[in-house]
Amino acid sequence: MEKEYILSVLAHNNAGVLQRISGLFSRRCYNIKSIVATQTADPEYSEIHIVVQGDDRIARQVNKQVSKLVDVEEVTLLQQESCVVREHLLLKVNRTLGNSEKLVEIANVFHAGILSVTPTSMVLELTGAPAELDSFTELFQPYGILKVLRTGTMAMEK
Repeated sequence: MEKEYILSVLAHNNAGVLQRISGLFSRRCYNIKSIVATQTADPEYSEIHIVVQGDDRIARQVNKQVSKLVDVEEVTLLQQESCVVREHLLLKVNRTLGNSEKLVEIANVFHAGILSVTPTSMVLELTGAPAELDSFTELFQPYGILKVLRTGTMAMEK
């Protein structure tokens, strides 16, 4: 059965590590749904979260292949049920005098931040589970989404 898997990769913070990891996915024809990389509390290391879609076999194979790469210290296949999973979204939506109240109302339901309001647009910010961000974005579709920026998935074991 196909689903999303989150791989957490601990790697030495050296130039080219991210390129080698993404190159491995490209060579194996695996699609990266999202990727987030950041330096850890120890500047010698980076933590990289990769979301890949497929079945258990693909997840195990990707895990093994990434583990073999130079500079990779550890690869963990995260269990989403035992993690806090979040993404961050910036959304710019078309604003008119007629829809302004409705836009604010939707934002309030999701506890989203309103970062900017102009006569023609509104920029909103939301952090949450990927499904929550999908729902949020879907509700703004009828008003005219001008731009969407979304981070990749981040996850931390509870």
